[in-house]
Amino acid sequence: MQKFRTFEEARRALWLAAGDPAILERMKRLGGLARVRAHPSGVYRFRTIEDAKAAKRRKPTDPAGAGRRLATA
Repeated sequence: MQKFRTFEEARRALWLAAGDPAILERMKRLGGLARVRAHPSGVYRFRTIEDAKAAKRRKPTDPAGAGRRLATA
């Protein structure tokens, strides 16, 4: 834990010096936050509970039999 006397000191502590190896770790962590969602967004309607459960078990990139997508307005 770091303590600072002013907001300016705290703001300067956020920056890393050029060539600091911690820059790569910070970039990896931020890149993980920016990843695209694995599942498609939206609301889907299924005819049966079994169809919904089967769609849940399938890979998110497999659109076959994913159900009927409801229109969103």
